[in-house]
Amino acid sequence: MDKLEKLPFKVLFYLGFIIVIIFIGLSYWQLTSHYDDRNNLENITKYEKLLKVSISDINNLSEFQYIQIDDTVSLIDTWLLRSRVNNGQNGYNRIDLVVDSFNNYIVVNRGWVPLDFDIDSIDKLEAFEYIGKLLTYDTQTIGQDDITQSNYLFRVDKFFLESEKNITLQNFYLTLTEECGTNIECVNLTEPYDAPHLSYAFQWLFFAICLTIVILRKNKLI
Repeated sequence: MDKLEKLPFKVLFYLGFIIVIIFIGLSYWQLTSHYDDRNNLENITKYEKLLKVSISDINNLSEFQYIQIDDTVSLIDTWLLRSRVNNGQNGYNRIDLVVDSFNNYIVVNRGWVPLDFDIDSIDKLEAFEYIGKLLTYDTQTIGQDDITQSNYLFRVDKFFLESEKNITLQNFYLTLTEECGTNIECVNLTEPYDAPHLSYAFQWLFFAICLTIVILRKNKLI
């Protein structure tokens, strides 16, 4: 205790170790993110037997299940999801709202379209196969809010879309993995889970170790 009271750089010692704890916390967060992404990537790239389901069945399924909607559905509305990149080109993801004959609604991420895509050119009677993976909706975070009565979205937000259209959606939305449509590129589902979390974890840990050494040396504890 006496040694701590005689530290030449008390502020550096106490404040520094608070920062060290923060760095270790950031390292742990990146490490857990790495393992979460690895598990999600395994689920995304695993294509089990294709399930043919009705829209009303989707609430009984789980994320990443590989399904085909086995209903006759109608296209109700379409939005363009902003800030999507495909092979280095800017564009949008086409987000469709479809409904079956029993008024069960589901959101479908059809795929990437270029910036000059004309939303008014969509043929609502065009027939499609709805085959893909179930995903959870995006959550509202810090950033631009979605705007009502707009053709554009910043995220696939379940609560916003339900409020906007006065409907009830399924617990998951469908991202198509094949037969996405003419001049539409299917979404690369693995891209969001390819972040370098593991290297970031080691980076924050390295910072924590370096700062600890500086604190101890400055205070003549090593």
